[in-house]
Amino acid sequence: MNRLYVYNNLHAGDLLFSRPLYRAVIDSGRFELVLAAHRNNSYLLADLVGPGVRLHTSDYLEQGPIVLYDLRADCPPDCVPISSWLGEYRDTGSHQWHNVVTVFERQLRQAGIDYRVPQVPGQVPMVDFTPRPLSIRVTRPSVYVDNSQPRTNHAKFDFDLRAMAQRHPDVQFLCTRRPDSDLGNVIDASHLDLRDLSAVSDQCLAILGKGSGPFCCTYTEANRRKPRGLCGYQWTWQPSFWDYPGNPLRQLATMADVLVFLDEALAADSRPRALAPCS
Repeated sequence: MNRLYVYNNLHAGDLLFSRPLYRAVIDSGRFELVLAAHRNNSYLLADLVGPGVRLHTSDYLEQGPIVLYDLRADCPPDCVPISSWLGEYRDTGSHQWHNVVTVFERQLRQAGIDYRVPQVPGQVPMVDFTPRPLSIRVTRPSVYVDNSQPRTNHAKFDFDLRAMAQRHPDVQFLCTRRPDSDLGNVIDASHLDLRDLSAVSDQCLAILGKGSGPFCCTYTEANRRKPRGLCGYQWTWQPSFWDYPGNPLRQLATMADVLVFLDEALAADSRPRALAPCS
């Protein structure tokens, strides 16, 4: 049986979109795997460890936006190194499932290994974690807001949390970065890691973000059909990511767009609530 050393040198979001590949390869039982990650991101792969799969945690941190330590350097001599970074080839840069598969299969062919990732035609897998206990339980209608600042320049956007919260006073807005707001329905979830944020997002009615790790972690099966807004996204060479049939993603350029999105998304929920007039 071939042993593979599989790694992704880039950001948490890149690693998150590698998870469906890792899970598919694990389920196939075709390889023994060493999954490698930087020290601050290895928890994103910990639940994949099992028979034939072990986790290598680097001593180094992933601190971006450039690669400061190449995980390939830790590859054991009896393993075939495989990078799941989509930038390995010029035609696979967009974060799409078919590109994840292509990058993996091309490197295997270069290593003389004939293998095809098991796939169901027309289906795109999602980023699902093994459940674990949560520190936040959502008890009111809620919207997930990734208000963190991206480390790269792919999105520039500032949420007007006061306008959102006052417009929908019966809805909680769960924020991935500590919010600058004293309103009772604006909630600080910045102490949660991406695994817990992913689970929190599963409990929300809608999702807003900018395309970074705290947004990518919400691409779960539970959220497949939920209203989703990508705010201030500016990468024209990669206009979207993780597309799939029925993808509800909407590009939102302004706060006016966000408020309309919220009105429509929350109106689709049948629970009665107060709605404040636009100021």
